[in-house]
Amino acid sequence: MAYKTDGSSHTDGINNEEKLIERLQADARQLYPNLSENFKVVKRGGTKFKQDMEIVDENQTIPISAKKKTNINDGSFDWVNSSSATKCVTTLETFTSTVQEIGKTYTDKSKARTAVNSAANKALRDLTSSDLSSLLKQQVSSKNKGMRVIITETSTGTNWEYNFEDSPLYNSIENHTPKIEMGRGLTSAKVLFEDHSGNIIDHGLRIRVVTNNGIGALLGQSKSNKSSVGVVKIQQDNIPALISSLGNKIRKF
Repeated sequence: MAYKTDGSSHTDGINNEEKLIERLQADARQLYPNLSENFKVVKRGGTKFKQDMEIVDENQTIPISAKKKTNINDGSFDWVNSSSATKCVTTLETFTSTVQEIGKTYTDKSKARTAVNSAANKALRDLTSSDLSSLLKQQVSSKNKGMRVIITETSTGTNWEYNFEDSPLYNSIENHTPKIEMGRGLTSAKVLFEDHSGNIIDHGLRIRVVTNNGIGALLGQSKSNKSSVGVVKIQQDNIPALISSLGNKIRKF
C-alpha cells in the first residue's frame, strides 16, 4: 500500500476538523448534556496539543481527538505519527540515526530505499515486549487519557464518539503484554497482546517504521518536500471491529 507524502492527507484532516467543530458547536449538548449554552468548540492541534479540538465551558474542558475516514470499512488512522516518539526506544532511535546517515551518504534512490527498509526491518525485529509496552504507554495510553475520540466517516457524515479509557485497547496497553508479529512487509508489523491467561488479543494495531516524506526528500531530490526523517507510526486497522468492541460505550451521531 502506498502512503501519501504530498501533504494532502494533512489537508483533508484539517478540513474534517473544521466541519466537526461546526457540527459540535451546533449539537454538542446532545452528547454532553451538562454543557451550558455558552460553551465553545476551540481548535487546538499543532505541536503543542495532542487534542485536535476542545469543548470549553466555564470550568469544564473536553479534549477531542478527531479521526477521519472516507469509508469506515477501508484503511486505518494514526494514534502516533512522530519522529520524536522514536526517542522512547533505543532500536527506533537507532533507525532514525541510520536514516539520517543514509540521507547524507546515498545518491541513488533505489539503493537508499533498500537501505532504509533494511534498517526499518531490523528495528522492528529488535523491538522487545518491554520496548513496545514503553512506547505504547508513553505515546498512546498516556497521551489519550481523558480524551474523547470522534471517528468521522465523511462519505455519510456519520460520527462515532467514545472515551479512550473505555476502550479494550487502553486496557490491553495498561495490563497486557504486547508482541510483534512480522508479516511479509519489511517496514510494518502487527501488534498483538497476550493477557494473564495466555490468550492472544488482536485490537487491529499496527506499527510502521518509515520516513515521513519519502526517499526523494531524504536525498534532497524532491520538489515538494525539502527533508525527510525517520518516524514511528502506530496505526489503527479494522475500524469496524474497534467500534464493535466498544459496545454501548460508543455513541453514533
